[in-house]
Formats: sequence, structure tokens, C-alpha cells
Amino acid sequence: MKILIVVAAATLLSCLLLIALWRLQPGIPGLPRSAQSQRLAGVWRAWLMLLLSGLVVSALVTLSVGEPRESSLGYLRFVLSFHNGDDSWMPMLRASAFLREHPDQLLYQSVFFGQHVKFQYPLTALVPLDLPQRLLGLEPETVVVIFKILSRLSLIAIAAVFLRLFMGAVQWPSRPGEPPALPAISRGTLAALSLLSVVLFYPLLRSEYHGQIQTAMTLAAGLSLLAWQRGQPHLSGLMMALCCIIKPQWIIVVLWAALRRQWSFAWTATWITGAFGLVAIAFYGLPNVLDYIPVVSFLGQHGESYFINQSVNGLVNRLLFNGVNLEGAGRIWSGTDFPPFHPTVYLATTLSSALILGLALFWRVRKQPTAVDLSLVMLSLTVASPIAWDHHYGVLLHIFAVLFPVALRRQPFGAATPALLWLAFLLSSESFVGVTNLLAGTTWNVLQSYQFFGAMLVLGLLYRLSWQEQQSRAGMGFGVLAGLGRTA
Repeated sequence: MKILIVVAAATLLSCLLLIALWRLQPGIPGLPRSAQSQRLAGVWRAWLMLLLSGLVVSALVTLSVGEPRESSLGYLRFVLSFHNGDDSWMPMLRASAFLREHPDQLLYQSVFFGQHVKFQYPLTALVPLDLPQRLLGLEPETVVVIFKILSRLSLIAIAAVFLRLFMGAVQWPSRPGEPPALPAISRGTLAALSLLSVVLFYPLLRSEYHGQIQTAMTLAAGLSLLAWQRGQPHLSGLMMALCCIIKPQWIIVVLWAALRRQWSFAWTATWITGAFGLVAIAFYGLPNVLDYIPVVSFLGQHGESYFINQSVNGLVNRLLFNGVNLEGAGRIWSGTDFPPFHPTVYLATTLSSALILGLALFWRVRKQPTAVDLSLVMLSLTVASPIAWDHHYGVLLHIFAVLFPVALRRQPFGAATPALLWLAFLLSSESFVGVTNLLAGTTWNVLQSYQFFGAMLVLGLLYRLSWQEQQSRAGMGFGVLAGLGRTA
């Protein structure tokens, strides 16, 4: 009852704020009145309206089916508390303990295939967890507590990255690509809006609720994107390497960069990832490192049918009722079982992944890649994965920081752009599991993949913007949605 009242009150407050933004058209506090400041205020006002309207729709839907916990507001209470799950940390601790206790046995054959513990990370991901134990003598549980604290604090860092990406994408005519110098009160206001964007972004909230290393990867991906936007390829490559040690398939970004002759980025990402690989071999042995290959093959053949797998694999598994979608009212995820192999699922997964990644890799290889292009390949890697949990889409917050101001300016799909932006944001950043899971037992369960569809809409917007990027940026207005930013 308490969460129901809180969500209902917050929804009402959001509605009132939306009306005030629409009618009063406020500017950014402390910012001198000028054409540029009005333009900046218009973009931020439009973003806040997008954020609040998505929140209201999600909350109303979840309230209508009696599931207030399944909205962004419902998950926010966990982030504001000391709650933090062990979704990543438990399997990592199990793997680390097994390696210490059984150095003569293969980890994945014993833990993943034998004990059915879903430790699906490469051994490079264990290196940051093991180094403090080996160098400082810390207990494994102590290291995990430290990582959980850093993960929660990283939400603040994610907000700072979002702010800088957003400001860099606004493209002030006097200094393209550089954010303007703002008064302290203006910076504080925009920082608060950025933090609000983070704590209301459902994929990030889910990541923290579960206790996922994905939060740290989201921060690293955002820093890579920010460094790229600012013309710092070495730093961008370094941050990308931190993503690769957690998810080795992200090494495809290095190939993407090499095809475009971005050697600074590609070389930095390669040698840092390689260094972590050598440390993993030294710590755990080459046979254990190579033993990860059968795991990758198995995951590609089976995937996950559970409703939060927002990929082609998850969609087709559920459509064919192959594996567990839901399990009772508590929606219990199986930490041991996978859906059985299904040739149709495997074919759909393989073909869609090849198509999505192939298009991203070879898209306009002679074009000087921008932040839009790097966002495009980052998102492609997520949606093309056989297993793309909803919290894996946390990177979309950074992508929206790049996409939103540019899309307002260029209107890539003309008059339909505002509606597409709103729909893409709504589907990819909010929770609707309370209502869509009611369809789990029917062929309408395709609607459980709403987040995947939202991400595909974002991908379409990125491709269209990338296509337009050779056009002149001068004299282009913000279009319909930016009309929200005009002052009287």
C-alpha cells in the first residue's frame, strides 16, 4: 500500500510539472537571456518533458494492473536504500573460490556445465575482483562490498558523463563540440536534471537492484563515448577495453575502428584488453581461459527465454514457448536452466546477429566516425547479443544524450521525428512488464519484447542521423519538439 501511494503521488507531481513546463516555458536559472541560452533551455526542457512523460505513462500502466513496484519509481526506492543484489557477484565469487580450491580442474566445465552456476563472464572479468585479494590480502566478501559501494557511487559519475555528452551534442555555433561556460547556478540545475535522468532510467535501476557489474560497464561505455566526442581516441580506446574484459564480444568495436583507420583507438583498446588476457592466463592458466569458448558456443545455441531477455533470441524463444518465460507471480528467474536447443531459434539468432553486426561494421566505412557512429555500433552489439537483459540497455542513456539534441536539430524523419523519439525513449527506458507479462501465455507475448523494439527504433534514428551528418549543420532549426523551448 505504501509503494502504491508513493507512486501515485509522484505520478501526480510529474503531471503537474509537465503542465508547468508546457505553459510557463521556464529558462535555465542564472543563464543570461540570449538566442543561444533560449536554444539550450529549449533542448533541456524538451528532454525533461520526454523524461517526465515517459515516467507518467509507465506509472499509470503499472498502477492500472496493480504492479507499482514494476515502474521506474518502484525501483527507485531500492536504489535510495542500501539494497544491492548479488546477480553478478555471487557467480563471480563462486568462480573465484573454485579456482583457488581446485587449480587442477577446468572452471567452466565444473561450475557452468557441472554445477549449473551461470558464471558467464570471461576470466578477464575476474581479474579486478582477484587483484585486491592477491595484492592487499582482502577477503573476497570485502572486495565485493567495496565494488557494490563503487557501483552505487558510479550512478553519480554516469550523471556527469550524461551531462557532458548532452552539452557536447548541443553544438553551439561559436564553439562546435564544446560546452559553453555557464554560471554556477546553471551548472547546478543541469547537474540535478542529469542526476534525475539517471535515477529515473529503468535499465540502470534494474542493474543496481540486481547487483550487476553492468553498471560499471555502462559507466565505462559512456566515458568511451565522451572521450570519442571530445576527440580523445586513446582515452576512448582505454575505456572500451574495460568493456571488452567484461564482454569479449565488444572487441568487435576494435574491428569497427580498424576498418575506419582509427588506429589510436583500436591499438589502445587491443593492447589493454590483451594485457588483461595475459594477466588472466598468469592467474588462472591458459586451459581455463580457453575453456570459456564452449560457454560462448552454448549461449549462442540456447540463449534465454526469460522475459527480460530483450533480444531476437528471447523474442523467438518466447514466441515458440521454448523454455521458461515466467514462473509464478514472483517471476522467478532460473539460475541453473536454459531453454532447450531449437533450430528455428538458433537460425533466427544467428542470422539477425550477423545482419545487425555486419551492417554496423560496414556502414559508411569511409566516413569520419562521430559520436553518433560509435553509439550506433555500441547499441548494435547489445541488440545483436543472444542474451540482452533489460539492464544491458543502460548504455542507452548515454546514447540518448548524443542522439536527442542532434535529432531535435536535424529532424531526421521530418514531422514524425518527435513521435519516434518519444516512442523510442518510452519503450527502451521504462518498465511495462506488469502489463506485458499478462500476455506471456499467448502469441501476443511478442509485446514482452517492447524494450528490444524501442532499442531498434533508436538504432533506426542513429542510422538516419549518421546518413545526414555530411550535410551542413548551419541554419538547421530544432523543429517541432524544440518549439517547447521557445519563450514568450
